[in-house]
Amino acid sequence: MRKIVFFGLLVVFYVFLVGMGGLGGLDTVRVSEPATNYAATVKDQSDMTTRLEKFSFEGRTFLSGKLGDAHVSINFDRIESIGFILQDKTLTAEVELKDGKAISIVLDKGTACYGKLAYGDFKIGVEDIKSITIHGKVSPQ
Repeated sequence: MRKIVFFGLLVVFYVFLVGMGGLGGLDTVRVSEPATNYAATVKDQSDMTTRLEKFSFEGRTFLSGKLGDAHVSINFDRIESIGFILQDKTLTAEVELKDGKAISIVLDKGTACYGKLAYGDFKIGVEDIKSITIHGKVSPQ
């Protein structure tokens, strides 16, 4: 009888331990509030375009990556648009600056972009983006 009770308790304990994991559903998107409110249009790899406010890279209002062996950061005020190219596990951002110059930098694929929609919050990984157009600062209303 003791063996049956012990086995029953062991099964119940196992069920509780296994059931402690997440349900695997979608998480709520939480947008980091950037210091400056920028508007941007993001086009994903399926050509869906989305206009956003409070746009940022992980809460930052600059694009950061590698230029050769150096690390660079480009403020959104200087960026016109960004095109993304994923090739051989390397994600390259082709940055068009407002002064007409262009620069290519290598990004970390684990970076996410965030923004606000009229109806909710937005998050997308940079590897899923085809292009971004920065429209500039949004004046407070």
